[in-house]
Amino acid sequence: MSENELYEIARQRIDRRNRRWTIWSFDLAGLILSLALLILMSDTPYETVAGALFMAWGGVFTLHTILASLAQSRDGAIEDEVAKLRAAVYEKPKRLELSDDGELVEFTGAEGEAQQCRNG
Repeated sequence: MSENELYEIARQRIDRRNRRWTIWSFDLAGLILSLALLILMSDTPYETVAGALFMAWGGVFTLHTILASLAQSRDGAIEDEVAKLRAAVYEKPKRLELSDDGELVEFTGAEGEAQQCRNG
């Protein structure tokens, strides 16, 4: 991938994250306004309606908070997994050697030679 493509992907991800949290902040503002409405409507015939509105908005806010935090943790988990995969791709290749019968095997080093001497 070129630098421009990586930049564009990063910009889209940041925009999506900012949009998610902007919507969440509007949801929080609505919750606060419905609480204010509940307080203002106390001792009126509409107190029950204001209470129901506050409870409903509280449920929506809770659901939105859970979904936003799940999306945020998903993004972090994806970034961690990509980092692990990149590390695995760039891992140092194993050294190979020829065994006694001419077969290509992994180089075991001094530890492997000592173990072969004990077993053999």
